[in-house]
Amino acid sequence: MIFRLAIIGFGNVGQEFARMLLLKRDWLLRNRGLDIEVLAIATKTKGSLLSRSALDLEQVLGHMKANGTFKGLPEHCEIPPLKMISNCDADMMIELTTLNIENGQPAIDHIKAALDVGMEVVTANKGPVAWAYDELRDRARARNLRFRFEGTVMDGTPVFSFVERTLPGCQVIGLEGVLNSTSNFVLDEMAKGRTIESAIKEAQAKGIAEADPSLDIDGWDAAAKITALANVIMEANLTPKDVEREGIGSLTSEDIHKASAKGGRMRLIAKAARAGDRIRLTVKPQVVGSDSVFWSVKGTSSALKFETDLMGDLTIVESGPGTTQTAYAIFSDLLMTVESIRAGTLF
Repeated sequence: MIFRLAIIGFGNVGQEFARMLLLKRDWLLRNRGLDIEVLAIATKTKGSLLSRSALDLEQVLGHMKANGTFKGLPEHCEIPPLKMISNCDADMMIELTTLNIENGQPAIDHIKAALDVGMEVVTANKGPVAWAYDELRDRARARNLRFRFEGTVMDGTPVFSFVERTLPGCQVIGLEGVLNSTSNFVLDEMAKGRTIESAIKEAQAKGIAEADPSLDIDGWDAAAKITALANVIMEANLTPKDVEREGIGSLTSEDIHKASAKGGRMRLIAKAARAGDRIRLTVKPQVVGSDSVFWSVKGTSSALKFETDLMGDLTIVESGPGTTQTAYAIFSDLLMTVESIRAGTLF
C-alpha cells in the first residue's frame, strides 16, 4: 500500500520524523506492507517542496543541513501552505507548525483545508486541539476521515491513546499533571540556589527553553496542554483563555527554599476537575510533598495523573523527552490511521 504525505512545518520535529521514515522504511514494508511517500513539504521561511512523485528524503535532509533552505532543490517552490494543500495529491497532511497561543492559527485553517480535500490529519501542534477540537473532530467524522494528535502533550508518550485504547467504558473524572518541562527544570535549578533568571539562561543554553521562554514561564504552554487534554478526554469544549493561570515568573528563591524547608518541592501543576456541571481548568505553582506522584518528577520529565471512576488513579511518567519522542508520536499516529483505514473504522 502506497500512502502519501504532505508535511506543513519542517523544523526539528519534522526533520526527525523524516529521518524516522528513512530508518523504518524496510520495517514498514516488511511488517505493515506500507510504502510511505512524502509528496510535499511547506515551511514559512525555508521555502516549500512539491512533487507528483516521492521526494528523496535523504537528499532533502542533506540539502537542508547544508543550506538551511530548500532553495536549489528541483522541487523547490514558494507556494503557501493552504495552496499547497489544495494542489497536493497526498492521503494525509501532517501539521507541524509552531503553537499560536492566541487562537491556534494558522494550524486550524491548515487542518480544515486538508480535511475538506479528503486528507487524513495528524498534528503535533497543540493549538488546534486546545482551541477548536470539537469543530475539527466533527469535521473529520463528517468526511469519514481521522484526526490524530498524540504528539501535542508529553511528546510521544501515549496519553490520548492510553485512554482511547486501554480504558473502554472507564470515565476520566479528573486530570492533574506536570506538563511543562522548561518550568519544571527551572524550579529544580532554583531549588539548588539559582535565581530564576540564571535558571532560565541555563535552560536556554541546554536547548530546553526558547529564546523567548514566556509561554513556558507564564504557564501558557501548560494551559494549552491541559485544555487539549480536557477537551479530548473530558469533553470540556474549552479554550486556554478559560484556564485560571498563574506561572512561575513571580516566584523567588525564598519561595522555593521555604517549600524545601517544609519538606516540599515546588511544581507547576496543571489540573482539570469537575465542578458541578462544568470543568474547571487551573495552572499554578504548588508545593507537593514526598507522598505526591509529582515529587520525583524532576528536570525535564513530565507526568500526568488520571482520576477515573473504575480504575482509581493512574499515572504516566515521561523521562528525558526530546524531538525523537515527538516524531515517534507522529509516526505512531500515522500507523494507527492506516490501521483504522484498513479496518474501516474512524478510531
